Amino acid sequence: MDPQVTGSGAAPEEPIILSANIPSRKSVLMLDSLLRRASRLQRSGAKRWRRIRRKPQTIAESVNLLPTLIQVLAAFTRVDGEMLEEEIDSSLGFLRYDYPEAVYSELRKLFRQALEQQQDLGAMATKLAVELSDDRKILLGVQLYDLITRSGMKSEQVAAYHHFMGQLGMAAQAIDIVYQLNANEQADPDFFHDGVSPLEALSFGDPARCDVALRDFTPGERLLAYRHHDLIILKNLSSKSLIVQGRLLKPGEFCRIYPGQRVLVGEQVITSQDLLFYFNAKRNVTLPHIFVAINNEEVRLEKSRSRDSDLEIAFGLNVRVTALQDLRATLRGTSLRKGTSVDAQLQDKILFRDGGELDLEELKRRVGSFGGRFELKGSKTEYIASNNPNRLDDDD
Repeated sequence: MDPQVTGSGAAPEEPIILSANIPSRKSVLMLDSLLRRASRLQRSGAKRWRRIRRKPQTIAESVNLLPTLIQVLAAFTRVDGEMLEEEIDSSLGFLRYDYPEAVYSELRKLFRQALEQQQDLGAMATKLAVELSDDRKILLGVQLYDLITRSGMKSEQVAAYHHFMGQLGMAAQAIDIVYQLNANEQADPDFFHDGVSPLEALSFGDPARCDVALRDFTPGERLLAYRHHDLIILKNLSSKSLIVQGRLLKPGEFCRIYPGQRVLVGEQVITSQDLLFYFNAKRNVTLPHIFVAINNEEVRLEKSRSRDSDLEIAFGLNVRVTALQDLRATLRGTSLRKGTSVDAQLQDKILFRDGGELDLEELKRRVGSFGGRFELKGSKTEYIASNNPNRLDDDD
């Protein structure tokens, strides 16, 4: 039920007096207008309540914190000679995305000024300990760790990092972050102070060892992706040179992946949307599930099964293909007879005996604009749809 809205400070409405006899047409119209207005107020109040309830209660979004955050980044940025523009861009990347209302030229100016000043990390930590939410502190911790990694992991920087995070009240979380980003493998949950890793982890590479298969990766090579809310970090643990938005990501390096960016791995492309999809797939969140009808050379995608459906395909970390009819086709060397299921990778293709083929990667791309199916619970009467997960409640 929507919350009732109570007026505050508004002048009271003039009472409407209706005749005890048959009401006049004017009275009926006035009553109808009043009821419509009350209904609109109730709906408007309910919407305002939902926005207030969903809005993160944190001061971290305030632009007033930008100068302090810039000073912190500058304090952990080791400058040996002239700083390149791409190094400045990397250092300010988090703020550029998280505070889109800020003018980037002003951020750069403040950053250059801060580099020339002696920073009081203790005073800044005291301020941010009160004004930053725990989630924002973790984001800042990841960014600072990225900075000291890029500058060579000097012992004094590492010590300053742990001391600063301790002053923020995040000493245990900082240890968790450093451990997880350096583990280079699936981190042991028993190590973390509360039994849960601060960052979700996802691996790409050899299908026998990694969550998501990539072509031409040896068993010892992989890419690791980490996520914390909107933050996605990619680490290159292969001999291959990755291109991220036109920039080289060398072996052993980190970079943040922003919405709309693409990672080029040889001839393979991983988009930021792909990374979100795989993270959600690992958590079994809203996985695409479609049916395919094949008629001669025409392929038709269907949201629900029909008597014409030939295949049922579920996309996740891998692809599960189930034959609903006998097909003159194979997948990974297995004949697609009715009832047969095959676990495959996106790079695989369904091969037909007449020479045709069905590309699973192309199917997934088409499914991306095809829409999904969602179960609406009878116990819940209101849903919110958004592409921003921070605005959604459970079951939206």
